[in-house]
Amino acid sequence: MKFEVKDMSCGGCASAITQAITREDAAASVAIDVAGKVVEVDSTVSQELVMAAIEAAGFHPTVLAS
Repeated sequence: MKFEVKDMSCGGCASAITQAITREDAAASVAIDVAGKVVEVDSTVSQELVMAAIEAAGFHPTVLAS
């Protein structure tokens, strides 16, 4: 699943998002392109749960692909 996170602007943001996702699924694979504002996640949890985790970290994701 792939998300655009327009309010992600630095490595600290990327780290916070990665930590939030891996709290929900410790085995999740998270790839982040800060410059492109894209978060790509390979996880067994639902897209909704991943979005909720990103939102709980203080960011506003939109779905690019599932």
